[in-house]
Amino acid sequence: MKADELGEFLRSRRERLRPADVGLPAGGGRRAEGLRREEVAVLANIGVSWLTRLEQGRANRVSAEVLDGLATALRLSPPERAHLFGLADVGQPTPSVAGQSADASQRVLVDGLEPNPAYVLDHAWNLVCWNDAESALFPVIVETPDPNLLRLTLETPALREFMTDWSDEVVRLARQFRLHLGQFPSPEGSALADELRAQHPEFAAAWKGHDVAVFSPQTRRFAHVTEGELVFDHHRLFLPDHPGWSAVIYTPAAETPTRERFGRVRAG
Repeated sequence: MKADELGEFLRSRRERLRPADVGLPAGGGRRAEGLRREEVAVLANIGVSWLTRLEQGRANRVSAEVLDGLATALRLSPPERAHLFGLADVGQPTPSVAGQSADASQRVLVDGLEPNPAYVLDHAWNLVCWNDAESALFPVIVETPDPNLLRLTLETPALREFMTDWSDEVVRLARQFRLHLGQFPSPEGSALADELRAQHPEFAAAWKGHDVAVFSPQTRRFAHVTEGELVFDHHRLFLPDHPGWSAVIYTPAAETPTRERFGRVRAG
């Protein structure tokens, strides 16, 4: 159980809510934003002292019933609820990510997805393999020893211009990685998050909000230096034989000239 982070998450969700969100009057001489502990305790059907212990990181364990009550009282979204249970280490046992390594199957997978750019992420979002199309779209990955998705995004100046939604992508990645660590905890992943928070204000600001999000397919736009705008549909597939690993695929968006433009990028 990650008691300190669980407490911070609960406090952040309580402070986010307004009385009107849960059907309570807004008055009462409130000195701070958000709900009072007493109000959340009533809504969750738990004691105030117990909620205080949880928020202060002084609890050693918590039941699924208490977590369910808190999730309902705090109006948590499904990803936030999953994150809460993950922090408390309650529910389905967390799959182990220890001792996993890449094998030929991942290489076969990404090569088979040509001519679409594709790569595989491990439990700490290191790129373990990628195809030729991916290296044509992002040449930096072949220039970087042991590339990591978060480090590449945050530490490659050219990507700030290439990704037209760079700032939004940093926020998305921070929220997704926070949820990912709750589901697939590892010392390497936690150390990476701490390092990036210390070194990159944009990541630290996104992380501070305690927001979590699942990956959802989306449209990504890139500003190529010679071909102009490239528009791809962005997908992620999870690998059940490697807990915490995923394959990421870009497919040219329909009704755009991306397929032809990207073909020229690869040919050049």
